[in-house]
Formats: sequence, structure tokens, C-alpha cells
Amino acid sequence: MLKQVMLAASLLCTIFANAQATDVPSISLTNNVAISRLATQIKKFPEEKVYLHIDKPYYAAGERIWFRAHLVHAAIHVPFLLSRFVYVELLNAENDIVIRKKLKPIDGMYYGQMELAAEIPEGWYSLRAYTNYMRNIDEAYFFRKSVFIGNPLNTEQTSTVIEPAKEHAHKQEKPEHPYTVTLYPEGGHLVAGSMQLVAVRSISGNNTGVAVSGRIFDEEKAEITTFRCTEDGFGVISFIPLAGKRYTAICEDSQGHQLTVTLPPASESDYALNVQQNASILQITLKTPNDVPLQDSVSLIVHQRGLPIFQSAFIPSAPPVISLSKEGLNSGMIQLLALNRNGNILSDRLVFINNPDKIQVTVTTDKPLYRKRDGVHASISLKDAEGNPVQGNFSISITDDADVKINPEDGTIVSQLLLQSEFKEPISHLNRYFLPDNRIAAAQLDLLMLTSQWQRYNVPEILKGNLSKGDLYPLELGDVISGKVQSYPSKRGIPNINVSMMIRTQSYIDAATTDKNGRFYFQGFEFPDSTKIMLQAMKKPGAFMDIVPDKDTFPSSSIFVPSQSSLALEKNMRDFFKKSRERYDIENGSMTINLKEVEVVAKKEDKLKDLRRDRGAYYDNPSYSFSGDDLETAVSLVDLLIRAPGMSMDASGTGVLLRNKTPLLKVDNMTWTMDQLSTINPTDVDLIDILKDPGETAMYGSEGSNGVICIYLKRGGAAKPSTELESNQALLSPLGYCVPATFPMPAYQIPENKLRTIPDLRSTLYWKPNVVCDSTGKADIFFYLADSQGPCTVTIEGVSPKGEIIHYQGKLNAPLRPVYQTTSPRKGTSSKTTGR
Repeated sequence: MLKQVMLAASLLCTIFANAQATDVPSISLTNNVAISRLATQIKKFPEEKVYLHIDKPYYAAGERIWFRAHLVHAAIHVPFLLSRFVYVELLNAENDIVIRKKLKPIDGMYYGQMELAAEIPEGWYSLRAYTNYMRNIDEAYFFRKSVFIGNPLNTEQTSTVIEPAKEHAHKQEKPEHPYTVTLYPEGGHLVAGSMQLVAVRSISGNNTGVAVSGRIFDEEKAEITTFRCTEDGFGVISFIPLAGKRYTAICEDSQGHQLTVTLPPASESDYALNVQQNASILQITLKTPNDVPLQDSVSLIVHQRGLPIFQSAFIPSAPPVISLSKEGLNSGMIQLLALNRNGNILSDRLVFINNPDKIQVTVTTDKPLYRKRDGVHASISLKDAEGNPVQGNFSISITDDADVKINPEDGTIVSQLLLQSEFKEPISHLNRYFLPDNRIAAAQLDLLMLTSQWQRYNVPEILKGNLSKGDLYPLELGDVISGKVQSYPSKRGIPNINVSMMIRTQSYIDAATTDKNGRFYFQGFEFPDSTKIMLQAMKKPGAFMDIVPDKDTFPSSSIFVPSQSSLALEKNMRDFFKKSRERYDIENGSMTINLKEVEVVAKKEDKLKDLRRDRGAYYDNPSYSFSGDDLETAVSLVDLLIRAPGMSMDASGTGVLLRNKTPLLKVDNMTWTMDQLSTINPTDVDLIDILKDPGETAMYGSEGSNGVICIYLKRGGAAKPSTELESNQALLSPLGYCVPATFPMPAYQIPENKLRTIPDLRSTLYWKPNVVCDSTGKADIFFYLADSQGPCTVTIEGVSPKGEIIHYQGKLNAPLRPVYQTTSPRKGTSSKTTGR
């Protein structure tokens, strides 16, 4: 991070001196204001990005989805633990949320798993990941990835939906034409009298590219030029538009459907940025109407993901051309902005930089080839672009190629962080732009830049001084339980009411007091999923009140993720699902156990333990108790309590002492004063426990040092079900954090296990979301192969502390021992899976 900030600062200082030496001060002021506002925006509202690494691309019912969420700063891609929690959801094809998980960082890493029920319907699903703070931007910037879940176990297509999609999200209008065509002049304007590029984008009705051919005509029906869009939906036109002319594109797809599109009129007043890029330099030209020299200076500001990295100016006394060296620039999208003296944008251009700045990953194994169920010891080494060791962490998955076929065009951490996360519109075949054997990747990326808009920040408004605050959804720093205590039936907030919160499974208790509006807040704690939390407001006899906890809120989804269906993919998945059914039967085969009928009679002690557990008690073995007949026949609680060893009446006669000291009095887990003890009718009480042992009183702190008397009142009479709560009580089960499970490994180090005849049908051979390299940039892993003796695929993904992307995909146990190049955005860098 420091390196990137220093680099940006040095570039700005150098260009600033040049601009100041050749132009009037007003242009320097324009640049400085623009740079200051862009930098302030990032500081005021630092956006986040999430990338989700999963163990494989498709699953079967009854399996687990293992995942690691990589949370980074959106501008500089360093690991960014700003938000305490990351949410991961599984959505079905209707955008209903089927599973939701909440991740908290463990040693700075977010990871967990999802259990896929045996009855989950077969079909395409999508995974979504985000933080609460990310809700301040468009949902389109959440991480989304489509996954297929097969169900060879159950033909009934029913599942539990924890949150249905909003009704309006299902409505999709049918397009008027089977495809659309949009024309994008480079720089945003069609400038008269100047040779100009116009990018063409053709999209089918399902938002995928479509092959289209077209011709450009002027208003006199004279053909000017032709163009062709590939199956990806990209094409380009190059021509000189003339002032006063109107141009029309006649398009036609392979089915003969024609579409007419009108180009914008050629302008004699607008400018347009033109960029030509080679391996080391960007040549930036400002196109002017009829190539007339500039009459006034024009500022040039360049930012990368909102961070200013370059400034200069086009001046009247020189050709309108500026060169920008790519050396030292980080890979990813940059935006060029041409500004007038008032800071208004005259033209903008997106450019993708592909520099050698990714981590070099090398994987070596202890021997070249392995047999089934062999143990594999692998060493992993990370080095930066200069060859220095990188001490970072990453997630790794190893899958059996016999079961899992990974599509090289599926998104990776490289293509997601550098490309898809910058744009609202989904990009199909995302990783195609980064495949090392794609010779036209640079040209494809440039066409994508010409036809896309960068909108993570509203740059025109920022340059005017109108900054995004990002304060609609707060930054989550921890769990919060909040709500309101209100009167009944007026629902007015009641101030100064004591509210207690109890989490029995964690032996956690806390208290708060309502504010002037009757609201209460508990924070500074965390709890795992499925935790029960009891809230209780202190209620005086005869008072009528309700406690109303705030509900968790989560974003709905209105974006549909297209499936990745193909014949090859379907065949691979069907083979996998067939084997997964066999594996499920082996691991979860049904057993029938016939038990003799027995009569179970609960002991009194068991009943009391159940009552304490139901009422949120933090102890199991009190020193002394009163219940049942003792309470029914007692004249008063004071008379009853002094029967217990060590108890005596206090001087007032309305309270009691324990070992001559006043104990803490708890009534339904709420603190009462001792003078209130005499107001309780013994027949309204279910149970009284006296705690003397320091081991039982320690959880009450110093208040319990003199002992504790716990009284539990009846709930609406003896016949009332114990699960029914009073109006001043609430039992919550909010979403807690996911407790990571340990990835299962077979115990083949035991010879008998390795020789078992039960098939080993694992498809994910190894998953570890939290691999940490030592100071030499190295880490070791160990796993066992399954019964397949063929190759397996290793996928490593992460981000270094400096924001360098870690990505590797290669083979182990491959007989031919080929060299596998990483899907890197830089040139000339490859990694080898050695020692095979």
C-alpha cells in the first residue's frame, strides 16, 4: 500500500512541475482541485471488494460448499479488514435466498462452509458475497458467481427458502428485438473531421454477445464503411465523420433480423480522447474538430479505481499528444479525464493496464507420480515480480480431474478484482481476457473498455465537490442487539427501563438502560450461529409493556446471474453426479434400529434442570433450592428462605441475609432490590435457587460476591406452557457467525484404512482456506489422493499484504509433466508445477 501511494505521489509531483512550467496557473489549480477531491472521496468513503474462492465449480446435494472470502480495499486491493463481517448467500434461480452465512475474520481471514441439504432441488444457483457497508453502493458490485447443484438423491424439487425474492425482481420485460446494438465513439463524442474509432456492442435478449454484421450509411444512402461483431458481441468502426452529415448503421444477425441504429451527429465543438497503447507507453491524443489546434489549455487527470495517479495538460502551443509510461502502474482499469478550466469533463476514456505485477507461484511435490490413496507432500513458494519472497496467506483447493472439470474461462481472483468488480454489467467468459494463449486479449480488453462505464464513484459529481458519504448503511464493527421497550397499548417508548440480555450457551449476561425514546443497545460481543438470546425488560407489578427487538435486515436481490450451461459442462456434471450418489450412499447409508419400548419417568432434579435451562440460568448445581410444595405452603418468601442453611432475616424484616451479608437478588434474571422481595407472592414462583459456591456466583461479578438468590416466576399459571414468553421478554435467534469446520481427510496413514475395499470417491481432495507462508515465502501442505490415479488441479488464490494478486492453477500427478502457465495479467511470467 505504501509503495502505491509513494508512486502516485511521485508521478503527480513530476507532472505538476511540467504543467506549471508550460501553462498558466489556472490549469494547475484545476488539476490540484480535481486530485484533491478524488483523493478525499476515497478517504471519506473507502469502498470494499469481496472475492469468493470456492473449492469447485459444481456440487451435489448432501455436499458442503467450502469457501474463503477475500476482502480488499476497492482502490488499491490490499487486504482490508474494515468490516467485521462478510455475508455469503446461496440464491436459487428465482433469486430466493436459500442459505445465508456470516463470516468473521480469524487471524485476518474470512472462511467457512455451507451444508447442502439432501432435498435441495437440482438446478442453477448463485453465490453472493458482500458486507453491510457495501450496501451503500449498487448491488451489482456484490460478488456473484453461478454454481450448479445436482440432486441424484431426491426427485422431489422442494427446498426451504429463508428469504423469498421481492415480487418485482421476477418481472423481466421481453425485448422488442432479438438483439440490440449500441455504438460508442471513442472519448464519448463523434468529432467532426477527425479519424475516429467507434466501438460496437451487440447484445442478445439474454444479455450475451451475438454475432452481427453491419454497414454505415450517410443521409444520402452512400455506404461509408462496414463492420462485424464477433460472437462475443464486439466490433469496431474507423472513419472520418463529417460535420452536417447524419450516419446510420444497418445491422443484421445470422437469422436475418435487421436493426437500424442512428449514430450521434458529428460535433464541431466537442473533444475526444484517443489512446494508443503498446507494451510500455500510452500515447494519449486529444481529438479536435477538423484537427484544428487548441485555443485553450485542457487538463488531463488519470485515476485508477478512483485513486489519482497522473496529471498533465494539453496546451495550445504544442501538439495535443501526451505520453504516459506504463512502468510502475498497477494492473487494472484506469480512466483518463480531459477537463476544462472549470473542472468539467470534456471527454473520458477507459484503458486497461496489463503489467507484470502478480505474485509468482511455484508448486513442487515430493515425487513425480502417485498411485491411488498415496499421500502427497507439496511445497508452495511465493515471490513478487522482483523475485523477493512474499509472506502472505492464501486459500487452496485441489480437485480430482476425473470428477471436476474447470472451465478456463470461468472467473478467477484476477479477472474478478481487476475487471468484473469495476463494472455493473456482467462480463461473460470473464477469464478469457487473461488466458495466456489468447493472442487477441489486449484488443478484446480495449473494446470492452470502449463499451463500458465506470461508476463505482460518481466522478462528475466528485469533481464538482459533491462527495458520496456512504453513510446509509453503517460499518459493522461487531454484533449489535437493539430494540425498544414500549408501553401497551400506546406503543410509546419507556425511558430508564433496565433490560437484561442473556446468552446461556456462552455464560454471557449484560444489562442496559433504555434511553429517552425507550431504545436499548447491546454491543461488544459476538456469538455463533443458532445462538438463543433472551431479552427481558424489568417490569414492575401491574405495569403493561412490550419489548420489541429490532430485526436483522439484509439486501434483497434484483440481479439475475446467467447460467453457464453447455453440452460439455452438462456431460462433466452428469458423470460427477452419478458418482456423488454412490458416495452419499456409502457415507450416509440408512440404518434401522429397533428399540424396546421403555417408559421414561423424569426425575425431579431433571425437571428442575430443564426449567433452569429454559429460563436462561447460568448454573446447574445451586447450593439450595425451593420448589413445588415448599412454595405452595409458604406464608412469605422471607419465611421460606430463612429455612435454608446460612440464611437469616435482615433488620427490616422484609429481606434476608446470607452469612450476615445482603445477597444479590435476581428475579427472572433481572436485578431487584432486597426490599422488593416481600412483594412477591410465593404461589407466583416456580423455583428459588440459592447460590453460595464461588464457582456458581463468579459469572455475576462483584455483585454476586455475597451470594445470589435466583427466583423464577410462573408464566401465566402452572398450566401455561414454559415456552410462552411474557410481553416484557423476547427470545431471539439472530444470524451469528459461521464456525469453520475442518476439511475431512482420510486416515490413510493407517495401513488397514488404505487397503479398505470401500471406494474413495472424493472430488475435492484438499481444501485449506488459511495457508500462511513463512518469512521465506514458503508453505507446505499434505493430502491423500482418492481412487483415481489421474491428474488433479491445484487452484491457489489470495492477495498479498501489498495488494499483489496471488493466483495459480496447475496440475499434479500429470504423466506428461507439462508446464502450466498462470492466468496472469502480465507478460513473460509463468509458473511450473515441478517435481511431478
